[in-house]
Amino acid sequence: MISSFSGILFLLGSLPVLIALWIGVVHLSKKGRPGHWWCMLAGAILITLQPVLWIAVEVIYRAMNGPMTHYPTTLMVTSRVSTLGYLLFMIGFAIHAIRLSRMRGRIEELEMMNLAQATELERLRNR
Repeated sequence: MISSFSGILFLLGSLPVLIALWIGVVHLSKKGRPGHWWCMLAGAILITLQPVLWIAVEVIYRAMNGPMTHYPTTLMVTSRVSTLGYLLFMIGFAIHAIRLSRMRGRIEELEMMNLAQATELERLRNR
């Protein structure tokens, strides 16, 4: 009973994080679906799947009414699913940030070139 209660508390506590992850993934999907988006999506799915796995393990072990020798190991494996999900999401997010930084740098470079050309044209007109 204690384990299922802690699983429900974990689910409620992690709900704001899950909502934020899904909002980010859905928002990024509107701008295209490059590789980093798929990595973030896989991570969000695994993170969301972890509380469901905890509840499923709890139900299965309670239904067996037998010895619970592998119960702690099973819970540990299900928590590794969430860890893998966070890792995938962070990798996708880092790749997204790198691409965004490169794009902003390129935009600044093009704006400076545009300004330099405009001042050069102005200088040539005033001759």
